[in-house]
Amino acid sequence: MDSNKWRRELDRLSEMKSMLVILNPALEEQTSRQLRGLYDIFAELTRLEKELKDAGFLKKRKVSSQVEDAEKNLEEEFMRIVRDFGELLRMEHRRTLSIREKLQSYKPAETKKLLTMSMPSIGAGDLTDFQNLYDFAKNFSELYKMLHKDLASQAKELLDENKRIVETYERHVTIDRGEVSTTISTENVVGLAIAELMILMEKIQNERVYLDGRKDEVGRMLSASLMSDIDSLQASVDTATKLGLDLPMDFSQKIRVLARDSSQAENLTSLLSLESQLHSLRLQMASILQDRIINSKHEVTSSIVEGGIPTSSDVIPQPPAVSTEDQDVPSLLSSYQEMVEWESQVKIALKDKVEETLDEVEKATDYPEDTGIDDIVAVRQFVADSKGELENAGIEDMIRIYIDAEKRQEAYRKNLTEEIRGYMTRFNELATSADRVLDYAQLSKKAPKVEDLEGGVIYLHQSLVNLRNTVESGVATFREACEQEIDAIIQDLQTIKPAYAEIFMPLIVKLDEGKAGIEKLDEFSEIRSEMRTIKDSILADAKDALENLRYRLGVKIRLAAAKLMGAGVEMPPEVQEAISELNNIGVVADTVFSLPAKARKMVEIYEKKITGKVIDKLNEEVDELTKSFERAALVGVDLNEELAILYNLQENPPDELEDAADAFDKLSALTTSESIQTKIIERANEAHRQIKDAVSIFEEQGMPDFVKRLKALLEKVPKTLEQESKYVTEALDVCLTLANIQDEMLGVIKDIAKKDREEYETKIKEESNYYSTIMRVYKKHPEEFSKHIFPMTKMLSTEENLSEEGRLDKALEYFNELEKMKEDWMDKASTMDQWHKTLRMYMSGFSASASADDRAKFMEDAKRKIKETYSREDISTYLTWALEEIVQTMMEKRG
Repeated sequence: MDSNKWRRELDRLSEMKSMLVILNPALEEQTSRQLRGLYDIFAELTRLEKELKDAGFLKKRKVSSQVEDAEKNLEEEFMRIVRDFGELLRMEHRRTLSIREKLQSYKPAETKKLLTMSMPSIGAGDLTDFQNLYDFAKNFSELYKMLHKDLASQAKELLDENKRIVETYERHVTIDRGEVSTTISTENVVGLAIAELMILMEKIQNERVYLDGRKDEVGRMLSASLMSDIDSLQASVDTATKLGLDLPMDFSQKIRVLARDSSQAENLTSLLSLESQLHSLRLQMASILQDRIINSKHEVTSSIVEGGIPTSSDVIPQPPAVSTEDQDVPSLLSSYQEMVEWESQVKIALKDKVEETLDEVEKATDYPEDTGIDDIVAVRQFVADSKGELENAGIEDMIRIYIDAEKRQEAYRKNLTEEIRGYMTRFNELATSADRVLDYAQLSKKAPKVEDLEGGVIYLHQSLVNLRNTVESGVATFREACEQEIDAIIQDLQTIKPAYAEIFMPLIVKLDEGKAGIEKLDEFSEIRSEMRTIKDSILADAKDALENLRYRLGVKIRLAAAKLMGAGVEMPPEVQEAISELNNIGVVADTVFSLPAKARKMVEIYEKKITGKVIDKLNEEVDELTKSFERAALVGVDLNEELAILYNLQENPPDELEDAADAFDKLSALTTSESIQTKIIERANEAHRQIKDAVSIFEEQGMPDFVKRLKALLEKVPKTLEQESKYVTEALDVCLTLANIQDEMLGVIKDIAKKDREEYETKIKEESNYYSTIMRVYKKHPEEFSKHIFPMTKMLSTEENLSEEGRLDKALEYFNELEKMKEDWMDKASTMDQWHKTLRMYMSGFSASASADDRAKFMEDAKRKIKETYSREDISTYLTWALEEIVQTMMEKRG
């Protein structure tokens, strides 16, 4: 079978799949999956047939075999799906027949037809079997579809009716939802099978029986509720009527009829009908309230806007925020009451606004010439009549009165505004003429301000009065402006420093005289002429004053420059630039107000950029020289007087350029002083000698590099000092260099002495067997020991003096002296060791355990024997002390 025939069969199989889905929607996924697999095989067959058609001779045989295999697979899969669909159809047929008894009660004719249908044999599932199965499926699915549609419609009607009954009953009595659970929980019958629809209808019918049993109770409750709701609606109607709400003529009559019928109703159906009528009346009244609320706000706001009255919250109260979406009559009635109260507040606010406008109109009659009122009596009569009518006027009448009054008010304001503009024009003409003379106190800036000519009649009239007075007193204003300008010039000139104030004093005197002259003038033209004369003459004199100031400053600069040159000081580059800047300042002032500024600029350049920079340079050099002299003083150069001069310059630096030049002279005198140079050279020669004398010490200590550097320096110093120079700085550098070398040598000598002392201590302890006893004896008798035996105190004092000495020459003296004393002490200690050997003889027979008396007697005998044996005082004295020390040591060890 070719692919076209297979296509037809597959389409018929797809139709059969749709029939199965009608019988059971749950089969959609399963049957679709099977068909997709079958169509995939068919697609492969179609591809191979096309490939066979296009294949060449050699390939055609292979492709032909593939086509046969694909066709065989398609046939086998087709037959398998037919068998599967047949089984599914059989199951659905049996399931439908299982409810035939229930179905018979609803659809007897259709049930009879259903019973006549028998399921065909499926067999292998070939095309013949498929045709029989297809015909059965078509007939069965059509009958099933018709049955399902009718049953679903019946079930939907029953369900909707039950839901309406439950909703109605629950408004009046409590319904046990467990008894009507199916009605409440079921939302729709779509998608339910016939069997499920049968079960649903059975449950709904059972729940209807329960609802019918509650009908009498609902009727009683509905009757009572209906009467209460009718009374409530009647009360709302009475309240609305009192608030002014227009209701239809027969509205109250309908309510009364409804109340009568409700009291006579005997069944639930009648009561439900009456309830529906009550609901309609409620909706009608709610609609009337909604319209009235919306229209009331719109009508009031529109009337106010049309009348030109501002609707801002400070003039008209804002309408209440009410909602008209709710259909509840009491809620809408409350909102309507708020709107009625708002209308009352609007009337009060409108009345205040209208009265305010009428008061301004009435006030305008007090100055009719300025406001343009011809008939004062008529205007005042209008105000009186309007105020009388205003007491009982509604919103529209108030707006009418306001429009009339506002037109009059606007006309009066316009007349006042025109008057003001006229006076402002006159003032500006006067001010323009005066401003050509004034530079600072511009008269046009003194014009009265009328803020955009806005405001009420009273405000505009007061502005007109002020402006009129200003224009009429224009001469006095101009005179005052001239005097203020002269005062400003004088005050500005007085800010110039007192040192230069006398240059500008003639200008200040002339300005004071000019001001006194202006005070005596009354004519505008005379004041203007005098002011122009004063300013022109001041400008001429200002040039001379500025030239004089620059000349004086130039003289000071030249004198200081000469002194600085004599002191060997060059002007710094920035000072040269400042002098050029000072010379380039123009002396011709554009206006009298630029005169003090030019003067201040000259003084500022002179003081800050010239004098200030020179003083800064002076301070730097003073600080530098002070540091050098302080270092020289520390190494022994006598510069106390010179440092006192420098300290005085540091503490009291000069303020003026000339004083700074004098200070530079003092510095020059110090740096070229022959006496200072002599002191420095003498100190350098002294340091040279001391260093030269100390070289041998370092040679002995084995310090060849240090000795080489010292000798090289010693060779250069005489040559440097022999060079003639007028400045002390070169000799001072040599002196300070030598002083630094001295400090270094001093440190080295102290280190050598310290090292020698440690080595000396070690050596003497090694060579003297009794050195510790000797030193204990010395510590107990330092003065007598140093006097009779060896000057130990002096030797130790010399060591201490050397360690603390700050001068090289004294340190060398102490060093040499100490070396000699160390040699003598070494010899003395060796001799004293020989003395010690004799003590054994004198200690013979001594016992530490003897009594104190015995020990004392022993000591006296031993000391006597020593003195009898040795006539030399140093030997006898030391041995006596040593004997006592040995005995005391023995006693201490015994405890």
